[in-house]
Amino acid sequence: MNKYRKVLDNRGVTLVFVLAVLLIMSTLSVAIFALFSSNMNEEQMQTDAIRAHYVAQTGVDVAFGALLQNNRSLLTSYFDKATTVVITPLTDTVTLDNGSASIVVSSYVEGTERFVLITSTGSISNSSVTQVSKMSFNVKYPQIQKWE
Repeated sequence: MNKYRKVLDNRGVTLVFVLAVLLIMSTLSVAIFALFSSNMNEEQMQTDAIRAHYVAQTGVDVAFGALLQNNRSLLTSYFDKATTVVITPLTDTVTLDNGSASIVVSSYVEGTERFVLITSTGSISNSSVTQVSKMSFNVKYPQIQKWE
């Protein structure tokens, strides 16, 4: 009878209960920390993507401005050719405070018209995130632009 009474004794249950609660709280703490860390990394990636997008757009703007500088001299001398002429793309890199833009200015022909395509790949310093911006326009009408 004495052995049966020890089985029904509740003195050790509190210790088991406290250990179970501590285990559950530890697991929840680790899960919350993992979610917080994951969200912080995702936020940083989104911020870098936005910055890279604006760096890429800046590259397009710089290239477009260079083509139209001095009364469109570069645009007309380099790209205003017959549609049968193959034009070698121009490349350049613009370095900014927080990243750089790799720019390629090429041309293509649609029907009887020549178009210029500016492709800029923006990248942020200390990040692997890149974004691409593209803008095209007719050589004769650069004020009408198509963004991709």
